Amino acid sequence: MHEKRKILLIDDSEITLAMEKAVLEARGYEVIATSSLVEFEKTLQTWKPDLILTDIHMPEAKGTDICRTLKNEYNTQDIPIILFSSLGDDELAKLAEQVGADGSLSKGNGLEAMGEKIDELVQSIIW
Repeated sequence: MHEKRKILLIDDSEITLAMEKAVLEARGYEVIATSSLVEFEKTLQTWKPDLILTDIHMPEAKGTDICRTLKNEYNTQDIPIILFSSLGDDELAKLAEQVGADGSLSKGNGLEAMGEKIDELVQSIIW
């Protein structure tokens, strides 16, 4: 049995976070869900995810800024990051490219689509 892939989520909406976590866990991922930047950073110090999924619009920090920071820090620069937002696919893809994210996902496509897309991304980008 291979090891579960680890995904770190950050989203300021507790409800969305719980649903995202449930969808990904049902697909066999090990998921840690964080709703604040402090919690997110603390988790990253002790736990190395295979993938980071970040919301873009959060009160404390924009997902795009988080992405830029992580891509510039030595210990996190090789972790694939996916921007997750209610923006449309095209706008989101452009933004992801600008900040160096490895992919993007629109919340408008629904949570089931999110699970499928994560599986796809996991296979294509990462492993």
